Amino acid sequence: MGDMKITEIETILLSYKYKEDEVWKCPGWTSLQRNAMLVRIWTDKGIYGIGEIGEATSIPHGVEQIVEERFKPMLLGQDPEQIEYLWRKMYVRTQHWGTSALAVAIISGLETALWDLLGKRLNKPVYELLGGPVRDKIRVYASAGMSKTNEDLAKEVAHYKGLGYSAVKMRIGNPDYQSDIEAVRMAREALGDQVDLMADAGMCYVDNAWDFNTVLKVTRELESNRLYWLEEPFVANNMEDYIRLTAMTDIPIAAGEHFYTKYEFKDWIAKRAVNIVQPDVTRSGGILECKKIAAVAEAFHMRCAPHIFTSGVSLMANFHFMMSTPNIQIMEYDRTPNPLRDELLVEPLRYEDGYVHLPRRQPGLGIDLTDEVRRKFAFIPGDPNLKPEFECL
Repeated sequence: MGDMKITEIETILLSYKYKEDEVWKCPGWTSLQRNAMLVRIWTDKGIYGIGEIGEATSIPHGVEQIVEERFKPMLLGQDPEQIEYLWRKMYVRTQHWGTSALAVAIISGLETALWDLLGKRLNKPVYELLGGPVRDKIRVYASAGMSKTNEDLAKEVAHYKGLGYSAVKMRIGNPDYQSDIEAVRMAREALGDQVDLMADAGMCYVDNAWDFNTVLKVTRELESNRLYWLEEPFVANNMEDYIRLTAMTDIPIAAGEHFYTKYEFKDWIAKRAVNIVQPDVTRSGGILECKKIAAVAEAFHMRCAPHIFTSGVSLMANFHFMMSTPNIQIMEYDRTPNPLRDELLVEPLRYEDGYVHLPRRQPGLGIDLTDEVRRKFAFIPGDPNLKPEFECL
């Protein structure tokens, strides 16, 4: 048992309002601003750790209340170095109302903050505490390609190709799926044969998801475009159709940002429902839980490509997980405007020729939150996304 105790837990909401020329669209909504919910765990030694609760800004004040009333009493006075014990404590004590989704996302943020705290306590980067790095750089894909004209999309993906990216992801998922098929063809033509292309259908984000026959039609049409993967072609609770589709197409099928803990991932992996799993440290259960998920995938010779799309805390937490895990395939590198991603890093990640390199040795996750950043990005209430009143059925 250590001599350090947890004394306080803060939830910190941040926002960045997009300028008019920064607003972007994807099937299902228009993004008006970027939000993030961070958690900071303080100790009686004056050391703190920072984590992020993925997607918690959908119901920000509800999450704040849950952390204050349910999770804080479990952690105050505890030894923050007992990360495995505290994870199990939080998971078991939320069984009657948790086990998935928001409860696990909250646990994810708190667990990540504990790793950041431990790294600062020991003056070591988190990846050194997870077994050490297994690589000195990792291939990244430019994650962007939001809804726009096909001509503008072609220009955008060509821009990433010019910057040396060897892979690019675009968004599809419109009720008019023929327009998506044409957009993918345009993107493939702009990229040529040497750059990999992913298509994210995002069926957990639209009001009316594609049915199996639609997905099968789209998949058949897209096979000639040599997709690196097709992401989330169904909603997350539709394992049966994932299994059917994965067996019927040569396009690798990816999903996982809406699965939670090793217990849910286990079934998707064992039943070969997907080809590539996409856990997210800030959503799926935390850093150590994602290591366990990746280990299950590794036992089935399955690839892992984490989801990353919020703040710099999420970026670095997932980065430490990836740099210490052997079966990680590629890293998502969000290219939408997002100072909440960039201004929380102690040192920017070094991108070069399609790879991000292991940074100089920073304690913890390599992130920090200054009073200046908190003032600059004070939380803006309201839904950050504008959804259409009606969608085509």
